[in-house]
Amino acid sequence: MMRYIFIIITLLLTGCGAHAALSYHHQYISTLEYTIESNSKWEIFTPGNIWRAESYKSYLPQYFPDDDRGLISWGSKNYNFFYAKYPVEQNVDLALWVVINGGFQVDKGERVDFIDGSPRVTIWGNTDFCKNNKCSGVDIFTNSVDIDFSTYDISLTKCNKKINLDLILRNKGALCKNAVYYPHDTYNLADPRTIALMQTRISTGQKPLKYPCFGFKFSLSCRDIENTTLVISGFTYKGKPIPPLKVRLNYTDLSQVPGYEGPPATQQAQ
Repeated sequence: MMRYIFIIITLLLTGCGAHAALSYHHQYISTLEYTIESNSKWEIFTPGNIWRAESYKSYLPQYFPDDDRGLISWGSKNYNFFYAKYPVEQNVDLALWVVINGGFQVDKGERVDFIDGSPRVTIWGNTDFCKNNKCSGVDIFTNSVDIDFSTYDISLTKCNKKINLDLILRNKGALCKNAVYYPHDTYNLADPRTIALMQTRISTGQKPLKYPCFGFKFSLSCRDIENTTLVISGFTYKGKPIPPLKVRLNYTDLSQVPGYEGPPATQQAQ
């Protein structure tokens, strides 16, 4: 209440009329935590809660330089991500930069109208957006290495149910609207044709990335992502399969997001 009194006095002192208004909003974002479930040589690198654009850094800069972050076309500062590496053989690594699009985030705001010197508060927000928007995505950047990748084997597991992911052409269309779908196939990660085809949207004057990015789309809301397992498989080196990478996704604290209906994030209950 003291805040509103202070605002009213300020408006009166500055000569504002009886119908002055003030509005502001806050974005609430619940970040993901990643737990590796693979019994193999896979290693993952996670940024914890330090993932916003202003504090971004690459955990595998030898493969994915810091500057490349700006080339993500879906609005990189609101992403959750992790890095992974698998030692294929001496001096040969498979490196991944995995970006999750569709993390739990809502806007909540207040508009204060001053009528005859009295404040009237209106609260607004898009807290139902996450619940109703059944569209999320995973971008998998890989290093340019002589490894074959079958995109058929990318999936999510939720409640023991396997959810297959659609392959999309990242540099055309939008994730949730007018996406251009591409047939699943096997691609060599070092092939220039793969790198050219599986490319991010490049702005004028920016150099293309020197490695491919595979975009996948699936019909889950950001609420549904909680307690799912992302399975990244289909890699082979010289005809020998590389073990799948399995990473469980859990939010840090869903209960802090306005409008959330349900229990806290599963991660908290363990």
